[in-house]
Amino acid sequence: MARTGRVEVTQDSCVLSAPCRALTSAAMRDILSVCRHPFDSMVTRLAVKKVFMQTFGCQMNKLDSELALGRLVRAGYCVVRDKSDADVILLNTCSVRQHAEDKVFSHLGALKRLKEKRPGLVVGVLGCMAQKEGRKLAKRFDIVDLVCGPRRIADLVPLLGKCNGSGPVVAVDGDRRSGNRAVSFEADRAVECRPMKHHAYVGVMAGCDNFCSYCVVPYLRGAEVSRPPADIVEEVRRLADDGCVEITLLGQNVNSYGVGLEPKVTLADLLAMLDPIDGIERINFVTSHPKDLTRELCEAVAALPKVCEYLHVPPQSGSDKILGLMKRGYTSKHYREMLTMAREVIPDVEIAGDFIVGFPSETEEDFMRTLSLLKDAEFLNCFVFKYSPRPGTAAAELEDDVPDEVKRERNQRLLQAQEEISLRKRRALIGHTVEALVEGPSKRDASRMTGRTRNNYIVHFESPGNLAGRLVTVRITAATPLAVTGDVVEQ
Repeated sequence: MARTGRVEVTQDSCVLSAPCRALTSAAMRDILSVCRHPFDSMVTRLAVKKVFMQTFGCQMNKLDSELALGRLVRAGYCVVRDKSDADVILLNTCSVRQHAEDKVFSHLGALKRLKEKRPGLVVGVLGCMAQKEGRKLAKRFDIVDLVCGPRRIADLVPLLGKCNGSGPVVAVDGDRRSGNRAVSFEADRAVECRPMKHHAYVGVMAGCDNFCSYCVVPYLRGAEVSRPPADIVEEVRRLADDGCVEITLLGQNVNSYGVGLEPKVTLADLLAMLDPIDGIERINFVTSHPKDLTRELCEAVAALPKVCEYLHVPPQSGSDKILGLMKRGYTSKHYREMLTMAREVIPDVEIAGDFIVGFPSETEEDFMRTLSLLKDAEFLNCFVFKYSPRPGTAAAELEDDVPDEVKRERNQRLLQAQEEISLRKRRALIGHTVEALVEGPSKRDASRMTGRTRNNYIVHFESPGNLAGRLVTVRITAATPLAVTGDVVEQ
């Protein structure tokens, strides 16, 4: 038992303390930090509903989940780590690839057995897959009580209140067909809901207007909407006051930030507004579209001391034919020129990329152009995906004519080439010192800490204590394709 003032609580499995604020007063804010066996805790004695959230997909989904949990916590829910303890189970889903949807289908199948044992359990599907499938999802899985699209997550608390066993609650308006451009950029966040106290995702825009031929995001996330810069600045100030030292600005196409704003504000302008905020040490932004990565933005990254020298700019292919079919809006030559410009303007910048292999009509010659671009680009990291057609997209009308075994083989060839580049780049750091912002204990070895450099190298090192949120200097002694290892230099 842990004593905190006037109340005794068990320190077991519930991850968040904030439900107590909704139940009593501000003095209760720090009472419950964890309660793993709710039946032995004050939370259960007060009959608080317990919620479990599982997140699939991108950083935008992670932010949506954090904000959703914050709303639930303020409404009196307790967040638990184990779904078997939960009264409400929420799956925040992704539809970018079929594999992501298949994982959700598998989880829903497993939850059917749990709901048979506990008929009162509420199961909700949130996010892009909910938007895409709508009521069909509840018909396919009769255990689903709530289907909630990404632009309705702000209404999660009242929507859950309608889940009374009389039938599924479906809230999926907000896509382009509905004409609803309303977006809720939640700023009143519960610090307990952040996965890492020292780091926070900050949504700066929502939606996408690019309509790449293979991508469902513009249909599911809606049109681009930029958040007013004053609101972003105010939120980041509050985050800094709560102990956050690093922020990552999020948007489906973050470097088109400013769409619809009057007076016009660019992402470079926004970075300049955020850089002076006391307490914030590092500023990142993802993900960038190659056609919108301007010299102005790169000059801002180079000039602003808190903005990190790291860009995630997915090329998707090195073949102009495939890029045209993908409707990416640039050529391989343009992408290479963009890389050259970024590296000339930003000292020590590291760049990450994404590729899709096996796009319809991709030949071996097309693939070799992609492999050539990957080798020439010298990415720090590269994510490679096998093409899967997404219903409703332009590419879904094309014949998916590249055999699965060819997709797998090309996927492996790109990954192998990138692994060699990644290892070479990391080995070059051996013997040098780097500054790392500590994220916390290593997932593989709890006796070690993990941090990141400004340009996104992962650094492992031994530490006598938890230094999460602190900047340390590490001398690099070893490297793998994924990370470097070293020793902390005495401060």
